[in-house]
Amino acid sequence: MNRLQRMNADAGGPGQEVMRRVSRFRADETGTMTFFSMILIILIFMCSGMAVDLMRHERMRSAIQNTNDEAVLAATNLDQSLDPTSVVEDYFAKAGMTPYLSSVTVTTASNARQVTATTTADLPTYFMPLEGIRSLGVNGVSTAVESIGNVEVAIALDNSGSMAQQAVAGTTTTCTTNRYGKQTCTTTTQYTTKILALIAAANSFVDQMFSQVENGALTISLLPYDSHLNIGTTLMTDLNVSSENSIAKCIDFLPSDFNTTAISATDLLQRSGNFDGHDSNSSVTPECDTSASRNSVVYSSNATALHSLINSMNANGNTSIDTGVKWAAATLDPSFQPVVNKMISAGTLTSDYAGRPAAYGNRNFMKVLIVMTDGENTTRWQLNPGYYSGDSGLFYTGTSSYWSFYDSTKGSTPYYWNYDSKWHASNYYKGAKSQPCTSSCSNFTVSDSKAATTATQYTWPDLWAKWPVQYFTNTYIKPIYGSSVANTWYNRIVDTVPSTDMDSQLHNICAAAKANGVLIYAIGFQTTSQGASVLTDCATSPAFYFDAEGTEISTVFATIASSIVHLRLTE
Repeated sequence: MNRLQRMNADAGGPGQEVMRRVSRFRADETGTMTFFSMILIILIFMCSGMAVDLMRHERMRSAIQNTNDEAVLAATNLDQSLDPTSVVEDYFAKAGMTPYLSSVTVTTASNARQVTATTTADLPTYFMPLEGIRSLGVNGVSTAVESIGNVEVAIALDNSGSMAQQAVAGTTTTCTTNRYGKQTCTTTTQYTTKILALIAAANSFVDQMFSQVENGALTISLLPYDSHLNIGTTLMTDLNVSSENSIAKCIDFLPSDFNTTAISATDLLQRSGNFDGHDSNSSVTPECDTSASRNSVVYSSNATALHSLINSMNANGNTSIDTGVKWAAATLDPSFQPVVNKMISAGTLTSDYAGRPAAYGNRNFMKVLIVMTDGENTTRWQLNPGYYSGDSGLFYTGTSSYWSFYDSTKGSTPYYWNYDSKWHASNYYKGAKSQPCTSSCSNFTVSDSKAATTATQYTWPDLWAKWPVQYFTNTYIKPIYGSSVANTWYNRIVDTVPSTDMDSQLHNICAAAKANGVLIYAIGFQTTSQGASVLTDCATSPAFYFDAEGTEISTVFATIASSIVHLRLTE
């Protein structure tokens, strides 16, 4: 008997052995957790599988959506010359996602475009079929619109004397070949003037804006400035401006006026004096330039009118950036709605422009201010109160070189005569002498009783139209009272606003405009470090400040125009 047979015999046979093993398994408690553990393992496996499927779904959805967003933005661009649908399809083809693009819808209007693309995909699942989910849908839609809607633009352009300086216009290369075949090339720098470069840039900007904005949606106010700003015939007519003279089309502001963008259409505004505050010769160059090249155009929807002013611009005078920005901001302020209403009534604008300048915060309107300078604030000369109007103390006798000057502090002899350098009871006039002076005149006297009131008394506006202030004080005040008093008179008559005050006022008016939601672009055209500093501070952000050299200024204006014509993702 072998060993196996003996074991079976001892155990009572195979059947009994099986029964004993079943009995032991039934009584064994060491495996009571095995079933529960297997359930947990299955649940964990299922959850992990679902997570894998969901991550795959999100990765696929993100990839498709990003491709869709990029495609519709590119297709919506109005500068895009290709068919918008083809642009979207090409994006998906290059990404290897053509099967997922369901449809492309293009809506085009005048100077506006909308592109919508929808996507559909099914992602087979690896683990979720255990829950009865065999695929996950990946559906999406992207819509992009390019349209600037209603835009109000105000442009303050520096036309000061330094704009006559040179600006680089590029280079030309000329090559010659000698008889031995050797070529020699010479590169020459070409120059233009800054004002001519600005004229070309501003003209292109106007054309670009009107080509990309539908009729009735865009107005542009163009405001050339130097030490003052000629506001033009329209604003002079439609605002309430004082009438001390009928020539100057500029307004003098108080420092507090730069704390707000608003200028009242009804409150009385102080017209600048038609005067020369800085020359010492007898020729008057008015501080407020009245030439056509300074005649601002406001709320224009006419590119031709804007081009006409731009092409007439020339370089002359000092620089007052604060005044340029003050007026630009004012043309964007709702307080000027009465001005626009008058322009509509006069037929200058159509009724499409009613309600402009729009209220701040109106999301249907964009307000844009562009300020450009090639330098920095310098000096501005204004008249002090008391010298805009009224009678001066000077009496003149027409063609005669003799004059008299009235001083009430001189009691009974308040009239100084330059004829004899003495004070008299009456003003001098031609023919008042009692006898001709034919020999020695040292003891010659003029009979006051023969002097009368036929001499002409100048008003201050009459006097300023004839002579600069400094010439007046040197010629008429200095001989009477001396140099020190003449200087005192000059400072009493002329308010000289320094650059530091103008920098502060520029900061204030820019801050007020930005607080009202106005976008401010600033351009430094070959400017100084100080000019760049105040312009960067004025701009909406440092990214809205641009440096320009030479004819680069055209590129800068084109960049700003493209920025205004903005893209926005609507869905």
